[in-house]
Amino acid sequence: MLSIIKRGQSMENFNNKLIEEKDHLLLSISGGVDSMVLLHYLYHQKNDGNFSLSVAHIDHQKRINSKKDAELVKRTCRDLNLPFYLYQLKDEDYDNFHDYAHKERYRFLSKTAKEIKADKIVLAHHLDDLAETIMMRMVRGSSFEGYQGILEKSTYDDVFIIRPMLHVSKEVIINYQKDHNIVYRQDESNLENTYTRNRYRHQIMPLLKEENPKYKEKFLQFSTYQKDAYDLIDHYAKSFVNKYKISNQSIRIHIPDFTNQFRIVQIDILKKIINTISSNTLELSYINLMDMLEIIHGEKPHLRYMIGNVLYLYKSYDFLRFQTHQEEIKNYQLELCDFGDYTINDIYDVNISKKPNKNYEYNYELCYNNLDLVFPIIIRNRRFGDRLDIQIGTKKLKDFFIDKKIPLKDRSQLPLIVNKDSEILFIPALFKLNTTGEHSIYIQIKKTKY
Repeated sequence: MLSIIKRGQSMENFNNKLIEEKDHLLLSISGGVDSMVLLHYLYHQKNDGNFSLSVAHIDHQKRINSKKDAELVKRTCRDLNLPFYLYQLKDEDYDNFHDYAHKERYRFLSKTAKEIKADKIVLAHHLDDLAETIMMRMVRGSSFEGYQGILEKSTYDDVFIIRPMLHVSKEVIINYQKDHNIVYRQDESNLENTYTRNRYRHQIMPLLKEENPKYKEKFLQFSTYQKDAYDLIDHYAKSFVNKYKISNQSIRIHIPDFTNQFRIVQIDILKKIINTISSNTLELSYINLMDMLEIIHGEKPHLRYMIGNVLYLYKSYDFLRFQTHQEEIKNYQLELCDFGDYTINDIYDVNISKKPNKNYEYNYELCYNNLDLVFPIIIRNRRFGDRLDIQIGTKKLKDFFIDKKIPLKDRSQLPLIVNKDSEILFIPALFKLNTTGEHSIYIQIKKTKY
């Protein structure tokens, strides 16, 4: 057993309530002072708290001394008889190494937690980290959710993540380390101002301390207010989104239902929908969100909005559709030369018979005198120049659709029943041309795919 281990440790504002009896905790330990204090403290709480520990270490392999960090953590775990798991990042050149490393760390931690059946991942973020994060996001810009800063409890890939030292200041951590003579490794890059967080830590946060020595507590208050407010926003946004079905990375919502929500809830609804259909691969900017709100609240009935090749937003009258693929309008045309059953684009079933069939949604009675003059009957989507016979003359099909407020997407896919003279006879639920004759046939249509 290491000589540095002592009994009777306590730490101000450490949140023990995040840990439950019989929890198996996977600690992410870098070898720095914060994580080594976390390891020391929890090791001496585990028997009284009736929980178990395992330790994970990620070697970024970006510093010459990074192997020594890993060796320290491994040696400590051996002396404490704790399971140890090591992951070494590939030493490759990435445009954004920090983003890559962040994703790899969480991926490794969640994968390991699942493999060893750990209940929670434990990270060593503390109060100074929280204050720095909020300050950075306020300057850089973030969402209402983001302004909470770091959360004490969150999930990643269905694994709980807890940060029990989030309300503990760096000063308390340092004092604890000195009191217990805890061995740790100093990351020399933390002393440089190359990285954004270091500049805030070394240059900006000390100025805030001069203004108010208790500034960190004020950031904690701000974070708490933000979290409480966002809990309410999140509740209403989830309630809205859950009313709609997401299918094939696409969702259609009712605009009046959406605009009836508070504006801040509308913003969160947009984020939730887009994060879901894009599998969290799209980072929305404030401008993106404001552009979408302007489209939704605007008077134009038809609009399209795109973000790269990732998101497509279509507004059509009272409906708004989000999808991750661009709409492709394909013309179709089918000549029906006899009675029988037909299928159009795997969307519509068509039946032509001498008797009506109640199993079909739409039924058109075509009257005639000479059957030889009836066929072929053509089913197709609209074409440029299509017009309807409305008894008092003709009307452009485009204007007819506008009057009926038919969404743009539906206009191009609706089946038109046309005779061999290109005269439109029937549009399901919208238009029927009256015909005369001693005999009748029935053209019947039902939609099989929505």
